[in-house]
Amino acid sequence: MTTGPRAARRLTVACVALAALATGVAAAPVATAAPGAVVSHDVPAARDTTAVRELLATLPDEVTDAALVRVGGRGMPTPYTGTAGPVAADARFPVGSVTKIFTDALVLQLVAEHRIGIDEPVRRYLPTSIPAAYADVTVRQLLDHTSDLPRPARVPLGPEGVVAASFAADAEARPGRTPAPGTVQQYNGLNSFVAGLLVERVTGRSFAGELDRRILRPLALRDTGLSTDPSTAWAWSEGGLTSTAADLDAFMRALLDGRLLPPAQQRHLFEVPTVPSAPENTSCPTAAACFSAGGLMGIELNGTRIWGKTGSSGGWTSGVFASTERHRRTVYTLRPDALATPAQQRGRVEAVVEAALTSTERRGR
Repeated sequence: MTTGPRAARRLTVACVALAALATGVAAAPVATAAPGAVVSHDVPAARDTTAVRELLATLPDEVTDAALVRVGGRGMPTPYTGTAGPVAADARFPVGSVTKIFTDALVLQLVAEHRIGIDEPVRRYLPTSIPAAYADVTVRQLLDHTSDLPRPARVPLGPEGVVAASFAADAEARPGRTPAPGTVQQYNGLNSFVAGLLVERVTGRSFAGELDRRILRPLALRDTGLSTDPSTAWAWSEGGLTSTAADLDAFMRALLDGRLLPPAQQRHLFEVPTVPSAPENTSCPTAAACFSAGGLMGIELNGTRIWGKTGSSGGWTSGVFASTERHRRTVYTLRPDALATPAQQRGRVEAVVEAALTSTERRGR
């Protein structure tokens, strides 16, 4: 069957939704504010966000209980923030795997300082944490998910314990397995746990402290930090952050504008390895890899290249995306209805991404 342009577009955007939902949606909402109708904030930008406002006007419904969408970029002096349902514009929510791009930025800063070699073996820095079988895994392969590390074990332990338990469980389940780093891309949270340990080992400071010192304080991200809720805090450098739409937008803008990384490391944000995507990897829209050495997903949306990251945690599914060519950014978080099917949730994420980036960009041409 021949896939037409609109079908291809929907396939690509649906993969954004799949990535957002890949980790599942937990039950406990934490970003809830007083219930209310649709609220549009930052009115000067409203003329550029008609599609988003029209979408929010239909919510809440049987798929989405609450929605928060922020859009900013060139030609918008004030970013637009719109909400629907019981969520406030300044709500703080768990961002899930969006945490990974904060972690990767820390690692790339250390690469810039020549304290970490991006193509050096990880085991050089973490000899007691990485088994000898994984001696060839490089720092770059952690960041672009080609390390072939085992999946993280869900155990009530600290980061070191999670990493150790993950390798132990895999060795028991697949004895004698020979890892093949650099041959295929498989999105994997253990990469980010190891990256967090790498930051701590090289700096001699806590991951939380380095995050605060290098990113949160310089960017004045006062509402972003590691969660104290045990169900979220477990995910640490892989998915333990809570934040707001405004803070995530400020981070994404700084990351893409080169305020966090010098040019030599900035380019890693857009370097996607030329390897296949693993068959079970639902995050990428084609059979090719889509995650860069900076942890960003690079995908085509209506003929435009966009970069970003998705995550799910605490009952919310969230994402940050930007078009570097047309200088638009969006941040969203959605709380799915308890009875909404995965297909309905994917469709809703698709609609939000289309409205926030594609529709606004058409008006900005």
